[in-house]
Amino acid sequence: MAACVRLGAAAKVPLLGLGTWKAPPGKVEAAVAAAIDAGYRHFDCAYVYQNEKEIGDGIQQKIKEGVVKREDLFIVSKLWCTFYDKPLVKGACQKTLADLKLDYLDLYLMHWPFGFKAGEELLPTDDKGMSIPSNTDILHTWEAMEELVDAGLVKAIGISNFNREQIERILNKPGLKHKPANNQIECHPYLSQEKLINYCQSKGITVTAYCPLGRPDSVKPEEPSLLDDPKIKEIAAKHNKTPAQVVLRFQIQRNVIVIPKSVTPQRIVENFKVFDFDLTKEEMATILSLNRNWRICEMVIPGRCVTPTRTPGLADESSFNRQPPPQAAAQRPGPGRSAALRVVCGAMATYVQLNTGAKMPILGLGTWKSQPGQVTAAVMAAIDAGYRHFDCAYVYQNENEVGDGIQQKIKEGVVKREDLFIVSKLWCTFHDKPLVKGACQKTLAALKLDYLDLYLIHWPLGFKAGEELFPTDDKGMSIPSNTDILHTWEAMEELVDAGLVKAIGVSNFNHEQIERILNKPGLKYKPANNQVECHPYLTQEKLIKYCQSKGIAVTAYSPLGSPDRPWAKPEDPSLLDDPKIKEIAAKHNKTPAQVLIRFHIQRNVIVIPKSVTPQRIVENFKVFDFELTKEEMATILSFNRNWRACAMSTCKTHKDYPFHAEY
Repeated sequence: MAACVRLGAAAKVPLLGLGTWKAPPGKVEAAVAAAIDAGYRHFDCAYVYQNEKEIGDGIQQKIKEGVVKREDLFIVSKLWCTFYDKPLVKGACQKTLADLKLDYLDLYLMHWPFGFKAGEELLPTDDKGMSIPSNTDILHTWEAMEELVDAGLVKAIGISNFNREQIERILNKPGLKHKPANNQIECHPYLSQEKLINYCQSKGITVTAYCPLGRPDSVKPEEPSLLDDPKIKEIAAKHNKTPAQVVLRFQIQRNVIVIPKSVTPQRIVENFKVFDFDLTKEEMATILSLNRNWRICEMVIPGRCVTPTRTPGLADESSFNRQPPPQAAAQRPGPGRSAALRVVCGAMATYVQLNTGAKMPILGLGTWKSQPGQVTAAVMAAIDAGYRHFDCAYVYQNENEVGDGIQQKIKEGVVKREDLFIVSKLWCTFHDKPLVKGACQKTLAALKLDYLDLYLIHWPLGFKAGEELFPTDDKGMSIPSNTDILHTWEAMEELVDAGLVKAIGVSNFNHEQIERILNKPGLKYKPANNQVECHPYLTQEKLIKYCQSKGIAVTAYSPLGSPDRPWAKPEDPSLLDDPKIKEIAAKHNKTPAQVLIRFHIQRNVIVIPKSVTPQRIVENFKVFDFELTKEEMATILSFNRNWRACAMSTCKTHKDYPFHAEY
């Protein structure tokens, strides 16, 4: 048997259990039976997983075979959000017991700290796709949970996904009979939850870590892979263990209960073999240092905006982060899919997860061509409007003004540095390896920042080093440097190691140039982002699909067709005047610009429209309250004519000119 944690005065809960979230129907019963044979005695279930009958069958089969007795097992389940009305709690528990074919549960948790409208639907939503809340108070639900203990239906009660302040509400409840025995939360090295764990353990509340392996079965290429983390793999190799075993052992040594999910017998056995080695203090510290506050399961109170101090999705940061969480539409659970989904609400734009784990707001303010003397005010207006992502570059020659706007809003207390996502770019005259760090430091000094969230190589073209931004020969063509992009990339990687930048990426690279970096021997950090010109007249479908398949996020610059570009010709097409765009905009009661921005967001492409006009800055941000239909998306995609606003024609003879390739 696994080591145990004391739960209250008497009960002991095994430190290692089998998780059953996302376990495919038809495989759960065999997985439970295999786990019992492997030595597991702790099983984590939930009504919303919609597989408790199969779990019950597996348990009963092993009891029937005499392998275990009921009292040998520790069975956990959870009350779903549609049953939070006090009269519904007992019936929900009894339904779980009937499905599991048990007389009692060892531990019963409130799955989330908010209630949904009661009814058959697991995730009831309104006509805008937002979840419909109930008006229940968790303190009343808790009273009904206490009654389950008194009735002998459950041995202990607890909570899941509660933040510190929500736990305090229960602990300070007048007439409290039974305090929470456990708080089950998402926890892994990329979300270490140190503050929340310390708090819970100080109150005698045990902690269970769900998603302890991150999300190895993710279908999103932009999400980080914990089991592929080089530091985890290095520690695993030292102990002759798998990365999964190291990550599980990490939690056990923190006295945190851990519930990895698997339906594969070999992995089930492998995950249990974590009691024959110890991580050193240094290894524990290394793993803790990987924290990046990256969440898999962000489910903020749906259907209404709340202050962060009441936001379960900010569990361990609830008292420290005063910025509103990102906004996104609630998702309906599909067939065989649980309702515990990524649902977020608030005033901020949605984000894209970079392959570093960082969250990059999907809508940012572009600053290219912003007029000197107007940039500081534009940045301040954007922060006031809700923007948290700002796209800059050395070559734009306005980073001082951008920095002034940012610092003013930090000084006013409107934002903190960590609330912002700041991007800048290495200009082509600094591609020589010894020049890269100085160029980055110059940008940081101008922006008055200690670090950048993302630093991009602006073009795959190196220019002759010197004061001139665009050195040209007597024919007006750019003078190249003899640099190799792979050497420049090595210098970019050094910026990450030096703490000057959080992530690195590229801009205007074609897929062959990206492949060169990805296939570079000794690559330390792969590109997190490729920023490219993209709009309905240049849809970049192949390049976007390629980048996203490699876990590289894409940012669209000139998303409105760059109508104010200095070299515009009268015969050039005007995207904002396109009759079909205007027709779609009229249907949604939106502007053509809002339709173009929304088009990118629905492709999971980050978008950075530029404006210095406060009214337009606000207008461009109002793109999260409507959705383009499939037909409208197809119509806009059909406009593609491979027309570029930024062809960089003076570089066509450069050996690294990116636009000779198809994509």
